[in-house]
Amino acid sequence: MTAGAIRWKRYFEWALSLYTDRPIASDLRYLLWLSLYQVSFMKKAPYHVVNEVVAYTKKEKGKRVANFVNAVLRQYLRDRDVLQAGGDSRLATDDLSIQYSFPGWIIERWQKRFGRPKTAELLSVLNKTPGFTLRVNLKNISVEETARQLEADGIKTRRGVFSPAALHVEKLAPVLHHRLFKDNMIAIQDEMSQLVGLSLDPQPGDAILDACAGSGTKTHHIQDIRAEGFVVSMDNGFKRLRLVRNKGNVLLGDALHPPFRERSFDIILVDAPCSSFGIIGKHPEIKWRKRAKDIGSFGDSQVKLLGALWDILKTGGRIVYSVCSFEPEETTDVIERLRKSAKFILENPLPFLFNKEYFLSLPHETGMDGFFIAKLRKL
Repeated sequence: MTAGAIRWKRYFEWALSLYTDRPIASDLRYLLWLSLYQVSFMKKAPYHVVNEVVAYTKKEKGKRVANFVNAVLRQYLRDRDVLQAGGDSRLATDDLSIQYSFPGWIIERWQKRFGRPKTAELLSVLNKTPGFTLRVNLKNISVEETARQLEADGIKTRRGVFSPAALHVEKLAPVLHHRLFKDNMIAIQDEMSQLVGLSLDPQPGDAILDACAGSGTKTHHIQDIRAEGFVVSMDNGFKRLRLVRNKGNVLLGDALHPPFRERSFDIILVDAPCSSFGIIGKHPEIKWRKRAKDIGSFGDSQVKLLGALWDILKTGGRIVYSVCSFEPEETTDVIERLRKSAKFILENPLPFLFNKEYFLSLPHETGMDGFFIAKLRKL
């Protein structure tokens, strides 16, 4: 519910401005956001929500404030009912920023790139309540058997679209208590993220570096699919590294200053820090925290990161570059900028692509997270 209120706060703030022109204290404003989210997007009966909120407000804030909350919520419901019936309403607007609750600068940016209709599709996809994705450890169990066991315990599943190991579920809590999760037969990993590990295509004996390993989600995937060889997990955050299950090969280090000799690795995975615009659906706070200048700043950092790691890659080796973003400055522009200092060819990163130089997921086309994957073979 909190994530939903954050997702729609621009729309709720606009709605509240129709009913009062006076400042609303922060704690009361947040309470109204949560209330508006419940009556707008949840299945609870609106009159129950209003009664509960008004009673709570009366107890905590007094009768006068409770009367204000009651008046705002009931007027909102009247306007909403008129709008849903197809009549005129103060809640009708053609401003995409208000309709879909996104900062204006993002709307303007995407409309220039995609046009208004496609931008509306993109916003709609990013506003959907996200589900969850499991990655099945295919070494030990099939997707079919996993689905059978989960569904036998009341957990509905849906096969992935791109990853052969992906299963989508609507609720995560029952999965976390399931024996398959406790036995490491399944892991929580988005389907787009799973494609990164698949794109590495590790061969027997390959030395692999997960250069920005974080808590080890992609390291663990590589370990599940790799043949003989070893994986080094490196990150500059000690707390994150403590979660990595890669005994003996975990390193606290800075990918901008990698502590390895030249030509040490056959494969380097660079799952780079980015704007994370591709996962706004799962983390709606991103759209309110980021600024336009951040996208270019991330692009600059990503180019530096790839350049810093280039010398420790063997000739003929591959760097897989990925970001959970679909912004040009962080995707195709990064690759073109790197060409100025490094010699490489782009290889098809995934077997289901035909003669493609990279994989780009646009949420309004794939219905999934925004993501970018490129595989660079060093010449």
